Amino acid sequence: WFWVEAKKTVQKKTDAYLERLLKVARQEHYNRYFDAVARSFDPHTNYMAPTSKEDFDIHMSGSLEGIGALLREDDGHIKVVRVIPGSAAEAQGQLQAEDVIMSVSEKDGEPVDISSMSIREAVSYIRGPKGTEVRLTVTRADGARLVIPIVRDVVKLEETYVKSTVIKDEKGGKIGYVKIPSFYRDFSAGRLGRDGRNVTDDTRSELNKLKKEGINGIILDLRNNGGGSLSDAVDVSGLFLSEGPMVQVKNSQGVIRVLEDKDRDVVYDGPMIVLINQFAASASEIFAAAMQDYGRALVVGGAHTHGKGTVQALLDMNRNLPLLHLKKYDDLGALKVTIQKFYRVNGSSTQYKGVVPDVVLPSMLDYLETGEQYMDNSLPWDTVEEVAHPFWHGSRFDLERVQEQSRNYVAKSKRFQKIKEESLKAKKRKEETEVPVFLAGVIKERKELEEARKEAREAGVLADEEDEDDPEKDGEKTLDEKLAHDLYVDLAVFLMENSKPMELAADTKK
Repeated sequence: WFWVEAKKTVQKKTDAYLERLLKVARQEHYNRYFDAVARSFDPHTNYMAPTSKEDFDIHMSGSLEGIGALLREDDGHIKVVRVIPGSAAEAQGQLQAEDVIMSVSEKDGEPVDISSMSIREAVSYIRGPKGTEVRLTVTRADGARLVIPIVRDVVKLEETYVKSTVIKDEKGGKIGYVKIPSFYRDFSAGRLGRDGRNVTDDTRSELNKLKKEGINGIILDLRNNGGGSLSDAVDVSGLFLSEGPMVQVKNSQGVIRVLEDKDRDVVYDGPMIVLINQFAASASEIFAAAMQDYGRALVVGGAHTHGKGTVQALLDMNRNLPLLHLKKYDDLGALKVTIQKFYRVNGSSTQYKGVVPDVVLPSMLDYLETGEQYMDNSLPWDTVEEVAHPFWHGSRFDLERVQEQSRNYVAKSKRFQKIKEESLKAKKRKEETEVPVFLAGVIKERKELEEARKEAREAGVLADEEDEDDPEKDGEKTLDEKLAHDLYVDLAVFLMENSKPMELAADTKK
């Protein structure tokens, strides 16, 4: 019976895959070819088809026009995972998690069957301009079938934006926590002459709120922050420093330009810890490096950041195209091109090497081949001349003391010891070249992996990961709930609570 059911499941998935493969439009093959050619220059130069460009804009702005529902492919169907709070779908009230969307139509249009479409293709029918009506024909878990009309609106992807909260330490002190998921900026709003939402303004706002709470220090979390706007990396750095260069950029002709903080106003000048991991990249590395080079903050986290030290520009392929040609060829998408490398104020590139934290902690990512150095066609590491920069004269941590405190904390922490244990197991599995091919061996290996993951979750080792098994539940967690079992934040709070900051005189470093 087991083999019969397994064969049916695999056959069904394979048939669905081949069916979609045969339905791939000719243009999609061209798009993949153009992208492959672009990526042969370096991993961050790539061609964006119109749909990919739309996704990029959504990621950078944190908003889209649509209904506001998280969807997934499930056994050949498009299923609702959760309805986004504050969205048009939530306001309408009928769409629910686990609903299967069978077809989509505009207000007076014919329904389009999306049941066998890819998630990307289905979403293209569901999204649309604000104020327009879309009708979803859905099937409920109990078999009920209904048509749900929803007027599209702007959907704010709140997980994109800066968030903050106050953590109370054991001594009754207040520590501010700021999460920056990405260095976002709504560039499309700027092109239209409007002030778009951006990470700099949002971070300033959250810092001012925390200051009113009477905080004793700030933990700024850049873990899993893949980067974003270069100008905002400079501007956010400037919220914590009064003046000076933040980063250097060098173009293909070797011309170096120094980007400085133009705003002398310091929004927050108290003690600060910056959390990073191997998935913190690009703009995150610019910020973390500046804070480290100035002695402005204590950088804490995994062995190093991602190691992306390049700058890209987005070229609109439709720009300067005659209207006649634009009508003939339709939207041509965009080309993202690497135009510069960036360097720390101390002259070192973050390419490959990333930013090594002041306090290195055990991580489940330690033995994963993740980072720029493992990417095809990536550019080499190099250096430029250091630029003079004033060393931070305000409150700072005693580096030797906090490193010793961290070592003692990790040694006594069962959760950190569990991380070390699990990461060594992961390394061992990676080095194994033999894999089981018989059913008993496969089942045994699966059970061992599931047990290891279960133990890690129960120990709080994977507390900072998204709950893949229940994304609906994870999406409803508050920031405080997510931090409750975060051992890296716990250690940062411990250091903030037990390390008395030093005061040093201003000093210009070169």
